[in-house]
Amino acid sequence: MSNSRVEFNNPENLPAENVTVSVSDSGVLQLIKAIDPYWVEKKDLILYERPPSGAELLLGAVDAWKSKMETYLDNLKWLLELEQNRFWSTILYHPMCMDMVISFIQEANPPYIAPHDSKDVQKLYEEIRRLILVIFSRLITNKESKTQWMSKEYLADLIYDNFIFTIPVLWDLCLTYGADNSKHISHLMNAVFSIQPKYQNDVVQALIFVQEAFKYIILQVNKDYESDEPPNLPETFMGFGEIRRPSGNKPTDKVTFNVLRDLIIHMLDTAMTLRIFVEVYPKTAEIMMKSNFVLSIVQLYEYGIPQLYEKLIEVGDETSVAYTEVEGYIDLARAELIDTLKEILAVYKDAIFNCEGNIESNVEAYLSVMMDALSERLLIKDYHACYQVHEDLELLKQAYPDIDPVKTDYILQAVYSDIDDPIPEVLNDNNKLLTNGNVEVVDNEPGPSRDNDIPDNVRDQSLICEVKDILPHLGDGFILKCLQHYGHNAERVINAILEDNLADSLRGLDTSLPIIPEDPVDRLYLETGIKRLNVFDGDQFDIMTRDDVDLSKIHVGKKKEKYKDLRDMLNDKTEVKNRADIYSKYNLVCDEVAMYSDEYDDTYDSDGVAPAADAADDGRRPFVTPRVLRTRAGAPQEESEESEEVEEEAPSRSKMNFCVNPEELRARREANVQARRGRGGRPPPARNIDVIGKPKGQGQEKETLMNRDKKEKHKSSRGNHNRRQGAQWKRSQGMMPS
Repeated sequence: MSNSRVEFNNPENLPAENVTVSVSDSGVLQLIKAIDPYWVEKKDLILYERPPSGAELLLGAVDAWKSKMETYLDNLKWLLELEQNRFWSTILYHPMCMDMVISFIQEANPPYIAPHDSKDVQKLYEEIRRLILVIFSRLITNKESKTQWMSKEYLADLIYDNFIFTIPVLWDLCLTYGADNSKHISHLMNAVFSIQPKYQNDVVQALIFVQEAFKYIILQVNKDYESDEPPNLPETFMGFGEIRRPSGNKPTDKVTFNVLRDLIIHMLDTAMTLRIFVEVYPKTAEIMMKSNFVLSIVQLYEYGIPQLYEKLIEVGDETSVAYTEVEGYIDLARAELIDTLKEILAVYKDAIFNCEGNIESNVEAYLSVMMDALSERLLIKDYHACYQVHEDLELLKQAYPDIDPVKTDYILQAVYSDIDDPIPEVLNDNNKLLTNGNVEVVDNEPGPSRDNDIPDNVRDQSLICEVKDILPHLGDGFILKCLQHYGHNAERVINAILEDNLADSLRGLDTSLPIIPEDPVDRLYLETGIKRLNVFDGDQFDIMTRDDVDLSKIHVGKKKEKYKDLRDMLNDKTEVKNRADIYSKYNLVCDEVAMYSDEYDDTYDSDGVAPAADAADDGRRPFVTPRVLRTRAGAPQEESEESEEVEEEAPSRSKMNFCVNPEELRARREANVQARRGRGGRPPPARNIDVIGKPKGQGQEKETLMNRDKKEKHKSSRGNHNRRQGAQWKRSQGMMPS
């Protein structure tokens, strides 16, 4: 009898470890536990394989991988569809089940690897990735229904004794899913460590192993292969004699490019895994602090990272793609180590700001981690470049005013010892100032400040901000003058301004006076006696010697021209309109209505030439035509249209209208030409477009044949030229009566 047909019954809703099921096999009654090899089905399971890419991409390799992984995906779906007792029986007693599940997280792509080029491959990979996470989530779920459940104690023994979850498995889950499913992985980690606290000790042992791996990397890149101990490490760096080297490793073999690449990828995977593990399970920070793991990170960063760059230059080809890829891995590993330190410190900062646990112990733990990070110089220097240390210390001082000033001042002095920037005043109050770990009392009497370690500009800016907190309307320059007069005592300045008791030399100053920075050229001249030498000294743009610089000639970037081309410039009449009022004062500009057009006839505009006076304008007796010269009555008068129109226009002339407007003259001439064409012109003969011609059998004229040929050639240029053919086709199809 197949076990798949046996139904699991739990009418009393007991936990799975207390349930037994009666099974009859060939008449024999057996009592089977809820989780037992009896429930395991015989099914062939396969392992996950990484998709082919790059040089491994052969013809048909992608299709073969897709076919195999579809089977793998079906196996995962089959496993998830099982009931809880069959699911756990398969997980525990099937020889390939856990290997099938773990094979994916061992071969999955880390976050720094780009997705596959094929969309189908990437889609199948994402579906497998999702189901694997669902399976691991089900492995920490003790209750699925009223009848399908087990106690948490029994679940804790199952996952720990049968190695369902191990620290490598948890770290692989962090590396595979922590980048985009941090909340889900955080819930999974908290559930595993809360169900089975024994994993805490396993984390300690795993961190010890990682410390040895870091030491091995440092040994490989610092070894000169002639001495037993690395020569480039300080005497305080101990522990190389106890390193368990990999089996088969010959100490005399030098590091090749492939070996170096494997070391860098291993370091990158480990650093990224630790950073995500601290982020999703913050209690790891306490374990790392107790095991001095921060020192291992600092030593790897100090004695491993720079030497890895040197070894890469030594054994690699700078022009190859592989060299650039490996160099990027080193850069990414540096960032991950810095972020690991940041996450460890963030655990204690969050506990302090959220008032979780004992604040004093959390502050001491934070300072202890910072002290460990200060054991070497390179890591804390890069950490400070990414995350300002003095800002964190200022926040801690606000949350916990009783912070140890000696430790905080020591941290600041160590961080800023190799940096050119001055140390900010993060731990000073009204009456105390830290200087090299010593508390010095400062009096409020007038006189110069005794703080010789802080630059004057930083001190002045701090005092100006202190005054502006009370009197924000004052200018920085005015406040600085007051501070200089009152011995850099902000309280005396504020008191004098509020009581209107300023000194006479300060009363005449502008209260909004800004700070005018000192000219570095003048300072250089005073210090060295060398004047500035420049080829542009004294030119029209020299702001050092002249105050009337024409700013209209100064522009940033490519200057935009006012006109696009010559036509645009000629069409611009702005300057002409701007000068119209000037000429109007001398009556040299008249209105456009009184002006003639552009084609004004200037024939008689020259000096000494004028048109003949019109008879109508003459005041004398009008001219009378003699009787002999007059035309007889009844004789035909053949006068041109031009003379008639001139005679009609003559009475309307005045003294100012001494000549005919050329536009009107041209218009009249054009009208006369059109009139003559209408009277005497003949229309062109109509073109013969006959295509019918004579009846059939009588012959056709040549012109008719040409018209037919022309119609045949150009008939496609008109619509409905084939209506007859379409009508015939419709009749043949029975669409219309014939």
